[in-house]
Amino acid sequence: MGKKIRSEMDQQREIFVRGATGRGISEDKATEVFDLMAKFADYGFNKSHAAAYALVAYQTAWMKANHPVAFIAACMSLALSNTDKIAAYKQEAERAGTKILPPDINRSGADFTVERIGDGKLAIRYALAAVKKVGQAAMEALVVTRGGKDFTDISDFAARIDPRQISRNQIENLARAGAFDSLEPNRGKIFAAADTILRRAQADAEEKQSGQIGLFGGATDKPEALRLPDIADWQPIERLGFEAEAIGFHLTAHPLDVYAQTLRRIGAIASTQIEARAKAGLSRAKLAGTVIAAKERVTRTGSRMSWIRLSDAAGSYEVTVFSEVLTRSRPLLAVGSSVLITVDLKLEGESLRITAQDVMALDQAAANAGAGLRVWLRQVDTTDKPAGQMDGVSQISALLRREGAGRGQVILVPRLEEARSVEIALPGGFNVTPRLAQALKIVPGVERVEEI
Repeated sequence: MGKKIRSEMDQQREIFVRGATGRGISEDKATEVFDLMAKFADYGFNKSHAAAYALVAYQTAWMKANHPVAFIAACMSLALSNTDKIAAYKQEAERAGTKILPPDINRSGADFTVERIGDGKLAIRYALAAVKKVGQAAMEALVVTRGGKDFTDISDFAARIDPRQISRNQIENLARAGAFDSLEPNRGKIFAAADTILRRAQADAEEKQSGQIGLFGGATDKPEALRLPDIADWQPIERLGFEAEAIGFHLTAHPLDVYAQTLRRIGAIASTQIEARAKAGLSRAKLAGTVIAAKERVTRTGSRMSWIRLSDAAGSYEVTVFSEVLTRSRPLLAVGSSVLITVDLKLEGESLRITAQDVMALDQAAANAGAGLRVWLRQVDTTDKPAGQMDGVSQISALLRREGAGRGQVILVPRLEEARSVEIALPGGFNVTPRLAQALKIVPGVERVEEI
């Protein structure tokens, strides 16, 4: 019974019934008694155990019904080291209309906390300790150091932290997660300055320990401004990729957001529509997603198959990839890649099986869709074009060459005067993707970029 071995229970049934009837018990009664025991062997426990479970279930349901935000925040704190559970709780919170705020060096606790936002609603602030590879003890120490006084800038942060409690890797991962955005919105700068921040912290700690006072001021003076490297911020897609690495899933936005128009054009459906489509009897669908997990195994026939978990802006789903598709698509299915998958849908009782039939890089699918871009350039003087404008055009040309030829059209719209502009359709076709659009937006002289 304890091992729940059904074949052994079946053998014991015959022995039990034979023994009972030999002692004057009817066969029907003996069978009835054994059936009760067999049922208990599946799963069962005594009434006192059941009562305790019932009480805890009632208390939990009451907390969730009456204090839903605090309840989910507490659940997330209990799952601090389990990214999959935190991601599931995030989705549940968002379905209930509860906002999850990103980690913040001045607002976050080591655990998940409840915070009141501008409209009077309650939101959940992401925990510092839930960022990967930072450690709970170190984040608890950081929160104690912060106390009731926010860090004013990155120099103040470096001056106050204990360098024995934090490392370069921890600073880098906090930067990837966006925890320093309130001090410096350029995450690339903080990431590149991790060593500099740590050296400043070590120098300040040694000075405090030695009791020395600076030549031009005491220990209470505002710390000297820390010089951060002058580098460009990460592009949006790159920024989201680093954020997902540090947190374990996409928190503030999703890489597929920039593909919204492209996905409508190619007929990809959201993950929330998969089950309804299958129940309607439709067996084929196009899905887009970013790979967040993958596992392979060898089948009994010696071939390999894989289960790929993908996410889109609506949630996540799992796709089974059999050997033939896996062999030709494996390089596309690396964690962090965004893909377009053609799948077969099959309902098996209450469960839905999603099987991949074809996989394509999402950028390639976007390029094949024949999208175009209209690039608006800031107003220039027709008699004397500034050098900066020419530099911008040169950068646009370099980007288009880098992306290569394709089916998309690119139109430049330089503004000549307040009410005049002209459209210049560049000859040939280009590999037009959301990645190219994002890159063009930060080129000097570009006013805006729109998909056509």
